[in-house]
Amino acid sequence: MSRLRDGDAGGPPSASYILKIASRCNLNCTYCYIYNKGDTSHRTRPRVMSPDVARAALRRIVEYAVRHGLREAVVALHGGEPLLVGKAWMARFLDDVAELTAEHAGAVRLWPTVQTNGTLLDAEWIALFARHGVQIGVSLDGPAAWNDLRRPDHAGRGSHRRVREAIGLLAAGGDASPPWGVLVVADPRIPGPVVFRHLLRLGVRKMDFLWPDHHYRDLPPWEPGALGTYYADLFDAWYAHADPDVRIRWFESVVQLVLGGASGIDSLGAHPVTDVVIETDGTLEPLDALRSCGDGMTRTSLGVARHTVEDLRGTALYRLGLRNQELLPDDCRACPVYEICGGGYMPHRWSPERRFANPSVHCADLRHAIGHIAGTVREGLAPLGPAPPGGPGGFGGSGGPHRKSRKEEEACR
Repeated sequence: MSRLRDGDAGGPPSASYILKIASRCNLNCTYCYIYNKGDTSHRTRPRVMSPDVARAALRRIVEYAVRHGLREAVVALHGGEPLLVGKAWMARFLDDVAELTAEHAGAVRLWPTVQTNGTLLDAEWIALFARHGVQIGVSLDGPAAWNDLRRPDHAGRGSHRRVREAIGLLAAGGDASPPWGVLVVADPRIPGPVVFRHLLRLGVRKMDFLWPDHHYRDLPPWEPGALGTYYADLFDAWYAHADPDVRIRWFESVVQLVLGGASGIDSLGAHPVTDVVIETDGTLEPLDALRSCGDGMTRTSLGVARHTVEDLRGTALYRLGLRNQELLPDDCRACPVYEICGGGYMPHRWSPERRFANPSVHCADLRHAIGHIAGTVREGLAPLGPAPPGGPGGFGGSGGPHRKSRKEEEACR
């Protein structure tokens, strides 16, 4: 990858960092973009990030934040399965985070989150994360019969029972548990309301439903329109439940945008992609989900030992993410829901012919789901008088500049 000089990339600063502290996983999820979408880069990475690399990564993050006047940065611990590093490694790392935050008190605050498949999460892990204020995201795709088809281990055994037990510990901990939530990868072959009600029965109150990772070279396996219907039906179930303590971030973000506010996540809204990924060997890379678009697409020769975040931001693919909105076709940007969907998540726009100069492969489904939500909101506000002008359904603009990354979304922050 070619690089430009430090500071030449422009765009908003990077405030979300994805640390791939483990490059392997004890599950073999059928849809995983790391292992089952064609990228092979994990095979040459160390299994676990060394403490020295982890400390160097934290230093680079803090140094960048200080140079650019950022008061806080999110450090999302990912893998693979991040809990494979072990409790001693994690305790040492979180102590390093606390020490760095103390060193820069009043200047930069690091917010650690962790996204786990939940199979290794026990009371000791939860207590460790609670002591350090680490927010936990747990992955589960619904009832056992469905989840275990999609999220088995390498011997083909299901993961639901172990994850359910971990969620039980978190729910039973009440206020003593760290902030936590559950992440689902949407699939219209099981109705969204069925998954929603299952999570409610497990005691889950914060959840999100990710749009699955497909693009024009890897088309969704279901009928066109099925995913939009999935989200519309799921929204109706959540809306009818009418409990403000039960939160689905994607829906909340759409409603905020419909009403002229800001999106809470980077997979919604028209904005640059600013995530920074640090692999187990210290390599600096752009958004990790882009590797689903081609083997080695995100690889660079940059590492935290010798390079800065600005060096990464000067690479060709990173700069493409910063200006991804400029690549969209004119008819996409003229669409009435463009300010809400932003053309879709960047990896979902890939095709070999036009690269990222496409609307999302989920375009029609996004339009249907967003239109349904906007119509429901319009109907709900009708007794209150005229709605604000602009936006889809007559509601609002593109919102403010601050958005959380998809990785923060995964940790249900």
